[in-house]
Amino acid sequence: MNRRSFCTMMLAAFTQLFLFGCARDRAMIRYNDDSGAPELPDIWPPNALVVYDSWSGNTQRIGEAIAGAIGCPVMHLDEINEGSMPAHDLLIIGSPTHGGMPTDKMEEFLKTIEKPSISAVFATFGAPLFGPLTANMCLNGMEKRLHDTCIGRFKCHGFHHILRTYPSHPDEEDRENAARFATGLMIRCQKRAAMNPAKIHFKSVA
Repeated sequence: MNRRSFCTMMLAAFTQLFLFGCARDRAMIRYNDDSGAPELPDIWPPNALVVYDSWSGNTQRIGEAIAGAIGCPVMHLDEINEGSMPAHDLLIIGSPTHGGMPTDKMEEFLKTIEKPSISAVFATFGAPLFGPLTANMCLNGMEKRLHDTCIGRFKCHGFHHILRTYPSHPDEEDRENAARFATGLMIRCQKRAAMNPAKIHFKSVA
């Protein structure tokens, strides 16, 4: 193998590593430690609401999977006007990752809303190599804006329309994991409710 062929091979290997180095970092679910969790609302099951921003549909698909799993409303930020949010106890917020932060629209939204009773966050990312790290930064930022009410977080790949990375994502497995994340949120709420049954008022079912 001559030097030129070797350099070409190394360049190709580096490019593949850069573009797909995080391909094994699949959707990630994490629930926060109950020791610092906020108090649950005094009604069961809690009213949940999913609010998301989405540029290319990645975060929208994940938001819809989460809402579908627990049967709650899902809204794009553009659908929300002052006073138009449905009543909710559990607010689930999602955003694309943009330079380690949520979108500007989501940042502004989180600055203006009242502190929710309980919350959860999710993010999609398409940047290679450092994508999981920047997604974590985005999730951390949203959690901070929600004032220590967050009980769980979720992240997964999304197709990056500029870099063309992860073209099949969010795929079916990502959406299934998002649904599993949502179900896990409700299970955790239910377990905590069972610990304080005297405080819980159960909704009547028509």
